[in-house]
Amino acid sequence: MRLSVFDAVLRLTHPTAPKVQPRKLEVYMIDSQRDLRRVAPSKDANTVGFYSAGANATFAVAYDGAIGIDGDEVLFHEYAHAFMLENFPAAYPGWFIEGWAEYFMTTKVTASAAEVGRPNPGRAYEVSQSGRLPWEVVLSQAPGDLSEDVRSAYYSQAWLLMHYMRSDPERSAQLAKITIAIADGQDPVKAMEVGTGLSIVELGTRLRNYRRLISFTVKDPLPNAPEIKVSRLGPSADAFLLDSLRLSNERGVGAEADSALLADLRTRAPQWPGDRLAELTLARAEFAFGDVAAGEAIVKRRLEADPKDTETLLVAGQGQLTAGERDPDHYEARFKAARPYLVKAYGQDQDDYRILLAYLRSRTVDPAYPNDNDLNALLTVRSLAPTVDAAAIMLGDALLRRDREAEAIAVLSIVANNPHGGGAAAIARSLISGQPASPLDAASAALDQQPKPEAR
Repeated sequence: MRLSVFDAVLRLTHPTAPKVQPRKLEVYMIDSQRDLRRVAPSKDANTVGFYSAGANATFAVAYDGAIGIDGDEVLFHEYAHAFMLENFPAAYPGWFIEGWAEYFMTTKVTASAAEVGRPNPGRAYEVSQSGRLPWEVVLSQAPGDLSEDVRSAYYSQAWLLMHYMRSDPERSAQLAKITIAIADGQDPVKAMEVGTGLSIVELGTRLRNYRRLISFTVKDPLPNAPEIKVSRLGPSADAFLLDSLRLSNERGVGAEADSALLADLRTRAPQWPGDRLAELTLARAEFAFGDVAAGEAIVKRRLEADPKDTETLLVAGQGQLTAGERDPDHYEARFKAARPYLVKAYGQDQDDYRILLAYLRSRTVDPAYPNDNDLNALLTVRSLAPTVDAAAIMLGDALLRRDREAEAIAVLSIVANNPHGGGAAAIARSLISGQPASPLDAASAALDQQPKPEAR
């Protein structure tokens, strides 16, 4: 319920956002950092939550285990990222994205109101210390570009700058103009100086002296409480749900880790004969880094029992794509083999972006790609999943190939500026700079490049 109230607060404070969330976000509250690493082995020990918008799944994970940051703050921070990308996709600078999430994450939710703008004690303490980053660095760098030992200072200073800019109507109006100028390609430090009328030194002095941390209260943000339905997951969920998320979120993180997971699933899954989650989790692992024929046998057996199982059809189609990427000599045949599964799945669920995006990846081996239908389908995927980098990169690449450069840059810039974009951001920047890639390479690279960890 607290997350529903938080969502209502974000919508009330941003009136141009839709009144309801168009697509539900899956949120997983876990017990420990160990569970988080089980979902995302690439994350470092300081990561207490993350938001993943990938070609295979979109979800948020958080746990209440950080010193100075409670479980709600972790969850609200990650949800704020999803809200921004879902409703206001634009080429924001890194400090703005993180500062915005940090500003709203401390929202205190009660039964009848929500207080916004409260300081996090850890952030407030850190900005009072002497070991600050130069503001030029904060304004021009993304947290993933910095060493781990200074990232916390980056988040704290981004929060302080956002709080300062949003605490006054005049500065809030300046902030809007500054972000537009940066999105248009202006140097971020110069844009801040022009927008505020202050030199970076003068701005730093004002931020150092900024102590009146104003908060405000939103009364009764959710007057009509949503209906809450509780569904009990199947008995295999404890054993396989986190592994399934891992295979949807990260693959190829390292031969040793992949082999260990595969061996573990091969031991455990047969203990759950006929269980859908257990068998599809093992099938995903076999397709990704095991025996492709074994993965094919699993989905074939399940489809013989239930030909209309949409999730199994999707795993079968995605599995052929994955197998093709593993076998460059036969990737074209594999990609074509994926299409019948994906076409059938799409016929049963036209609102699942994963299905349409996988089908479009299978189309990249066609000499006529991207034709008009491909481009229209990519635009549909983008509208269904505006937060998914792989969809943005495929759309941007297709628009470039159709000589629609301005539209392509507008789409790719959002990914290029993502502070957690990792390899996907690098691909987007390469495409913007005119370094071409084959449609297959662009699609596969966007899928495989994982964002850098959000360490707080």
